Amino acid sequence: MWGYSHPLDLQTEVTQREDRISDNLEVLIVGAGDARHIMKTLASSYTHPDRSITYHVIEPTLEQVARSILLLSICLERNLGLQEATRYYLEILGNTLLRPATAKYLAKCTKQLIDIPTRTVNCPWLSLEKFKHKDRDNLECIFKFWTRATCEGVPIINYWDRRIRKSLKTRYDCKEGVFEWDYYMVLKPKCINNLTIQEYRFWRNNGVAFTWLEGEPARSNSTLINNIIQHGSGFVHYAYLGDIVNGPYFTWAVTEKKEDKKLRATDIAEREIMRAIYEIRTREPLCEDYVGAHRDTSILNGVIVNEMPDIEIENESWTSIGDKSDKEKISWVEVPNHKIIFHPATSLESYKCKCEYVNRFNLVWIAHNMTKQLENLVPLASTGAPVIVESRKYIADLRKEDLKNFTEELKELAQKNGLRSLHDFDSNEHVLARFCKN
Repeated sequence: MWGYSHPLDLQTEVTQREDRISDNLEVLIVGAGDARHIMKTLASSYTHPDRSITYHVIEPTLEQVARSILLLSICLERNLGLQEATRYYLEILGNTLLRPATAKYLAKCTKQLIDIPTRTVNCPWLSLEKFKHKDRDNLECIFKFWTRATCEGVPIINYWDRRIRKSLKTRYDCKEGVFEWDYYMVLKPKCINNLTIQEYRFWRNNGVAFTWLEGEPARSNSTLINNIIQHGSGFVHYAYLGDIVNGPYFTWAVTEKKEDKKLRATDIAEREIMRAIYEIRTREPLCEDYVGAHRDTSILNGVIVNEMPDIEIENESWTSIGDKSDKEKISWVEVPNHKIIFHPATSLESYKCKCEYVNRFNLVWIAHNMTKQLENLVPLASTGAPVIVESRKYIADLRKEDLKNFTEELKELAQKNGLRSLHDFDSNEHVLARFCKN
């Protein structure tokens, strides 16, 4: 549902490695889950010479493809205010429950996005041409389910609690102690300075990661539901199968620079996403004072802790949401030199046998759970291209021995597949492993 490493400006990653840079870059992103690298690269493009960049994206599930499209649409939508877009993005990314305003936007937006897989609406920055008709039909079904489930409600907090009970078993009755142990003994030593115990504990209890004073999260976030299948006039799904241990904090909320200790992880993530959206829209840097003007000063010396809403509010049916959206179309910011092409998961094994993809990509980025695909992905990188692999540093339920084994296995796989390490990688210390194709 989300990644475990910070967003990268992929142009910078390529230019650091190559002296002569083509005017047309092609990058391959495998398993990122949330389109953060695309968003960061779009935001930083004004700092580079004009280039055409094609992002080729492979995700393991169609739900992740649909979520990436939704999150990118939020970033690029012209008619949203800056803070409005930022908070919609954060809530939909990482909260089981949404504020009513966000839920209404989600229902409206997903109803409009239904037309993208069927090509009824032209989306200039996106291509789904690599998908078969069945996959596009399934994507359409996912957007339809999100629209309907957002209006009718799904008991996602019950799904969440069921997962917690199954995970903790006999420790469920002392779950607060388990959550505090994971925070203080596992995550805190990894230099996650601005994630507060209150934020982490609240998320572990109910899946709500990002909170503000304005508005109470009360409506189910249907985009977190897994394995959605249309069945007759309705849908079946596998409830919530995602992360219940780590949280969505390790993408936008973890930065390398020393942060003000008064800021929560939520505040840092809000600032970074606000900056990215602003830079995409204006092609100018965001003034820090502008960010501060959007932050409620009353929370700087404390932490917002919400009480959970009544379960009846979560499941209350909305029947009229989105009626006007039939007449409206989403207006996106123009990004003429950028194109995002999604590929089916089956392409992971087939592309190394296709001449058009071998030695094609100027950069390959691979998620921590996709490392077994290195033998299929390395042939797709051009000679000398950077190959970046996400580590498992921020996975809370892995211990030092697990991370050591991951490091050794990754180094062995990389060497076996013709990759040269650019630094002495250790998953206990580093968020990313950087290699270069020989």
